[in-house]
Amino acid sequence: MRMARFEAPLFEGHKGVTAVLVPFDPVEVWHAPPVRLAGRRHGWLVTGTANGARFDGYVGERWNRFFITLDGGLRAAAQARIGSPVTMVISPTSTAKAYRAALAQSAVTTQPGKARADAVAFSGGEDRARSATRRRSTRRR
Repeated sequence: MRMARFEAPLFEGHKGVTAVLVPFDPVEVWHAPPVRLAGRRHGWLVTGTANGARFDGYVGERWNRFFITLDGGLRAAAQARIGSPVTMVISPTSTAKAYRAALAQSAVTTQPGKARADAVAFSGGEDRARSATRRRSTRRR
């Protein structure tokens, strides 16, 4: 899957959520369906950087726009202010860590009236394999 790099201004939206708009449709670029998140929300799990500050999260969709939320901690680490451009570097991921972050982040956004029909359940991803490997190595000791 491809890495994406773009610059977008940080804006404050509904309920005080701060975000940047993603300039592409993840389905078209990554050829992957969204994952079901909190309530009727959905998104594409990502890992990346905002002005060089690492994060795990998701690309959300609302009102035919794609976005990434930046919470207070990430804004501070990225030294990002409302109206300022933020350099984003993101890649799709399937880790449980990104899913947990996305689930928490999505809960503070406004959910759509209907769930997206093609959104899929999270399948566990790479972290599950690492956990199984750790359990096996612990048993051997």
